[in-house]
Amino acid sequence: MRKIIRRRGAPLGFTLIELLVVIAIIAVLIALLLPAVQAAREAARRAQCTNNMKQLALAAMNYESANGTFPMGDSMGRDWVGKGLVRQDAGHFLRAAAFYELGPVFNAWNSSIMPYEYPNSTICGVGISIMWCPSDGVIAGLRYPGAPGDGWDCAPIPSTFSSYAGNLGPLIYQWNDPCLNNMQGVFAHNGTTVPGYSPQVSSFKPVSIASITDGTSNTFMYGEHAHAEMSAQNGDIYGYNWWTSGDYGDTTFSSIFPPNYFTSEGQSYTVGGDGGIGTNANAQAQIVPRQSNFSDSVTSMHPGGANFAFCDGSVHFIKNSINSWNPRSVSSGGSGPCSWNYVTTQRFGIYQALSTRNGGEVISSDSY
Repeated sequence: MRKIIRRRGAPLGFTLIELLVVIAIIAVLIALLLPAVQAAREAARRAQCTNNMKQLALAAMNYESANGTFPMGDSMGRDWVGKGLVRQDAGHFLRAAAFYELGPVFNAWNSSIMPYEYPNSTICGVGISIMWCPSDGVIAGLRYPGAPGDGWDCAPIPSTFSSYAGNLGPLIYQWNDPCLNNMQGVFAHNGTTVPGYSPQVSSFKPVSIASITDGTSNTFMYGEHAHAEMSAQNGDIYGYNWWTSGDYGDTTFSSIFPPNYFTSEGQSYTVGGDGGIGTNANAQAQIVPRQSNFSDSVTSMHPGGANFAFCDGSVHFIKNSINSWNPRSVSSGGSGPCSWNYVTTQRFGIYQALSTRNGGEVISSDSY
């Protein structure tokens, strides 16, 4: 009988070197693929953010069509406890709520008194998805539950937040400044004279399409105001960007500083400025009358710039590197016709010019 000789077959597994090579190849492929996936996701988030801003801009334009002006940035109102006139702190988003298909919220608002008192405590906590940028951290669905002492009458005030803000223009004055009517943006406090108050409050009239003489396609309406950037600075996730607020730095921004100029609150003003929480001795001096330089600026979670809605309803991505004046050459305070006096000899950059509604600048679309 013939003896059958079986040949030794090939190994059934990988050698250690082969396994390491395969792992290395997979790691390289992942390293190449991951940034592409992240970039694709960010592109989708930025597109959704663009869509949100377009809806907000169209709602404001519909408001203007129905009422003859864009919504007021703030106004005077009654204090239901003291019955006196106070800064109402009701912002442009709240006033246009019916045009975001939030008619019940608008109808529930008692506009005779400010939002942050007990009779209006329910409206502030309504979440509005078009006000949440998908790149803006945990803002989607974020809701402050409210606590005693929140309101001007010490009532708890639940609240949700906004990733967007309205355009105040370059140089800004707070609600009780005699030069309030010098502001060149689309939104601001619409002041009325308060008897017995000194200095007397000047009047900033609600802005209409006709008063945007620079052209609606050359004037900002809304910009980004990332809640994640604001809340990260002092660990207070609930302290900024209440969607109903009319206060500067909550739902409004200034173009004094270009987009994403600051990376932290500590850079935005020197020690002792507005409460003294700045820690950087080389920081920009405080040059805004309400809140801080940082909170009054455009901030975004999108790499390289921020989305802006214009008064014609279009939305453009504006790079951080857009031509701007030098904020270091702007100072404020001291004496003068205004209680908050600005000193600058600079001409507006493209960024500042885009924030004015009546500056007379001629801006080419290829300059931003």
